[in-house]
Amino acid sequence: MKTLKAKIIMILVAFLFIFFFSNDFGLIDVEKTSIITAIAIDKTDDGDFEVTAQIAVPEATDANTENQKAQLSGKGSTVGAALKDLGDTSGWFPKLAFCNLILIGSSLSQTNVITAIDYFAKTLRVQDSALVAFSQKSAKELLEISTPLDNLSAFALQKILLKSTGFDRDIISTDVKSFCADYYSIANSSYMPLIKILDSGGSSESSGQGSSSGGASDTSGQSGGQSSQSSGQKNKENLFDARSTALFVEGVKVGELGDNETLALNAILSNINGTSLSVDEVPDKNGKPTNYLLTVLKNKRKTKLTATNNSLDLYIDLSLYCKVADHSSSNSDEAISQNHPLSQPLIEKTENMLIEYLENMMQISRRTGCDFLKIKEKLYRYNYKQYSLYKDNFLSKVKTHINVSVFGQS
Repeated sequence: MKTLKAKIIMILVAFLFIFFFSNDFGLIDVEKTSIITAIAIDKTDDGDFEVTAQIAVPEATDANTENQKAQLSGKGSTVGAALKDLGDTSGWFPKLAFCNLILIGSSLSQTNVITAIDYFAKTLRVQDSALVAFSQKSAKELLEISTPLDNLSAFALQKILLKSTGFDRDIISTDVKSFCADYYSIANSSYMPLIKILDSGGSSESSGQGSSSGGASDTSGQSGGQSSQSSGQKNKENLFDARSTALFVEGVKVGELGDNETLALNAILSNINGTSLSVDEVPDKNGKPTNYLLTVLKNKRKTKLTATNNSLDLYIDLSLYCKVADHSSSNSDEAISQNHPLSQPLIEKTENMLIEYLENMMQISRRTGCDFLKIKEKLYRYNYKQYSLYKDNFLSKVKTHINVSVFGQS
């Protein structure tokens, strides 16, 4: 009987040991559970890469539901070496599998950015769907600033770059896979959203949490250095604007598309359902100038390149079905709920506006030499007999024929 009791007690003790020690008494292992949410890549004055990682650190208490953040930096002659330096000097090796954002700093504008991005495409340390974006300023600065959109600036930026389906598609979307594919294509031209910092006019108080672990700070750290903010310290809050697009030829930044030209590029490359178009100064039924806001319900697009020994022609056809979402008219016959066809003046003004956007977009393409419409690739695939004739001067030789049709209801 005593032997049976002793066996039962030993089994219970062993069970308790397994239950408690298998998960460290329920405590969170910060190094194992922390993840890198974004990586910022800049160039230093001596030509090295500086890689800054923003790390989401889980909380071990229910008192605070917000993610805490740590920020670490490393330097090296390559991006891979900088990441290794980050781990070697801090002792932290957070997971890269959950990194969904790679930011390129303005210091790389005169450098082939593929040297910074290719590492992630070839090593498979991040997902191919990880977004890439270009910063108007330092990429590290984007991760350091405070924003009212989220405690982690990386998550706030992802909200801007990947809007929910059905909302405006006025921001170009580029990931690691598509950027590298465009770079290595015949066109050798690529693009990514250009992020600008806007002042929201507000401020926030820091939580005073200080450094999280392993030499990582709540705001920023240089190669594992520690820093902490005093409780109650106010930080200036900022918002982001990503409606412009940075253009690259052979990996070097050659120019930008403005917000209107970016919208035009999106319209002929992708589905822009839910996107809003502002059309101003359109006469209503009584001839009074009225401002309209149209919502795109459907868009059809087609681009076709034809080549002969005498001419090179690009045909762009864009068809939009829109609905009036709002207007500034006080006339009762302009009511949104009447579902009347769009007025002819509104249709003409919208079509002319979009044609202007597309023409400006093509002018920027010619001026910068960025073949973001892949004209050279179309020439190679479908008009190979004329490829040798136009391959060196196709942007200057191509004639663009733009046709825009707008339909819809008020």
